[in-house]
Amino acid sequence: MSSPACIIIGLDNHVGAYLARLLDARGVGLAGTGDPHLVQRLGIADAIAPVAATDVATATRSARLVFAVSDGSAARADTIAESLASAATSGTPPRVIHVADVAALDAPVVRDTLRRVSQARTGDGVETANALLEAHDSRLGPADSLLARITGAAWRAAQTDEQSTSPLVIPEPGPRDWGWTPEYVDAVARLAMRPTLIDLVVASGHLLSASDMATHAFAYFRRNAVDHVQIVGTGADVAAVNPAPVKAATGWSASTYGRDLVRAICEGAADRGQDLLI
Repeated sequence: MSSPACIIIGLDNHVGAYLARLLDARGVGLAGTGDPHLVQRLGIADAIAPVAATDVATATRSARLVFAVSDGSAARADTIAESLASAATSGTPPRVIHVADVAALDAPVVRDTLRRVSQARTGDGVETANALLEAHDSRLGPADSLLARITGAAWRAAQTDEQSTSPLVIPEPGPRDWGWTPEYVDAVARLAMRPTLIDLVVASGHLLSASDMATHAFAYFRRNAVDHVQIVGTGADVAAVNPAPVKAATGWSASTYGRDLVRAICEGAADRGQDLLI
């Protein structure tokens, strides 16, 4: 594949992998960085030209669109910074969309990347945007997320009829906005197609607590949550994130949330592997 239209920095993240699947289905020529194990599981690895981190600058100059997915690491931040610098020196700069989780904003390297993206837009004349994702999950998501831990416990409980002698203890963070990663990447892709790029927060507008997750997950596997999980504390109440801005800007809105989201994660619980569900 020569001169793909789009580069995804971060195929080894479930956001980058699902974004690649979406764009491939739409006929977009793709290249990407990162271990291909997730896109292999999605069956699209052969459609993506691999790009080494050391070749990102060259690949950026020949692309029309760059999606850069932060993972909280300094190495990823350096790669994104190199791509931004290369875009600024390109005769026809590509659009650069930086994608990060709201929860990752505690990491200094992610905040620095946000600043670099904004600086490239105002100082270097590159079309850029920051897309921030509220809490989300998928079947390929990290095994240590709150939803993964709870659905993993429910899946394990379904493998036996015995009541757990040492229930999983989960601190209740309180209701939080949660969504389905494969849907969230559609919002990101739509943002990239806007005539004018803007920064956006992608959210479902629907809240889930740990208690809700446990109730729905164990019900899916026909088990009683109180026999296997102990939810500790009440957490802090927060208002649902207003999804109106992302809908107004892109036409996107979430359709998978609440019980449906938990069920979607439960359907893929076994695929994550018993040894990964902790």
